[in-house]
Amino acid sequence: MIATEAVNVRTLHARVLHARVRVDIFPLHFSRTFSMQRLGPYDPTADLSNDCFRKAFFYRGEPAAIEICRDGNSLQATAFSCDAQELLDETGAGLGQDDRYFDFSTEDSGIQRLHSSFPGLRLLRVPWLYDTTCSAILQQRIRTVDAMREWRRITQRWGSPAPLGLRAFPPADVLAAVPRFELERMGIDAKRARALLQFAKEQRFVRLKAGMDFQTLRDLLLRVEGIGPWTTETVLGYGAGDTDAAIPSDLHLPRVVCYALAGEFKGTDERMMELLEPFRGHRFRIIRLIYASGLDVPW
Repeated sequence: MIATEAVNVRTLHARVLHARVRVDIFPLHFSRTFSMQRLGPYDPTADLSNDCFRKAFFYRGEPAAIEICRDGNSLQATAFSCDAQELLDETGAGLGQDDRYFDFSTEDSGIQRLHSSFPGLRLLRVPWLYDTTCSAILQQRIRTVDAMREWRRITQRWGSPAPLGLRAFPPADVLAAVPRFELERMGIDAKRARALLQFAKEQRFVRLKAGMDFQTLRDLLLRVEGIGPWTTETVLGYGAGDTDAAIPSDLHLPRVVCYALAGEFKGTDERMMELLEPFRGHRFRIIRLIYASGLDVPW
């Protein structure tokens, strides 16, 4: 259930208005659900506490921000933007998207225990899919801590101040104009730099849109040179709320999944997909539950 309230109060940023929406969603574990919506604890575009998540990004060419806070058994979202009501409508629809939480059941006792032990882990659609994709591109084939550092450097150099004291990652037109050698001087290898710039150039003409169905989103991402199935499924799962996104070609995921589902110490993509197949429709939920458990695979 979604209730909206247009507040239309000017903030410290000229022409930036804000509006609120209340979305009923229960059960919800706040930090588990939103923890993957920022790239590390020092992400200048996002802030997360036990009960509030704040995210800055470009929306319709202007820096904007969303604040999502727990309010009893509901979420209260506030949009800070020149187009606050439109942004709020997209955010409310994404938070209210059916993530099939109550449809999930399994005869696998281990997974059922995980689902019961970590209640309220919800899979949501977010309105900052452009940021999610850029973040995923930066994480291709490197340590996450290195991607965090690169994300911060790009945001600080070419991003913009945004509401709530945050900073917005540079929009597509700004990023597309950055010379590749400048990214490479930051430590970003040529392949990721090319993919990042190519995605930004594509986004100047064909943008990822709110409400886009999973297959259309998948097709748009896969047509960009430098974006493959790993990046695409990562965006589908963490950004679009696709409960069945199955991330291939990951360095660690096959080993973790194979150990969790079959007790096998060596994991391959093929074996991981075979083990996830009985959970089709909820494969990304299984991945999130396994990661949430903090499972430590013996070496």
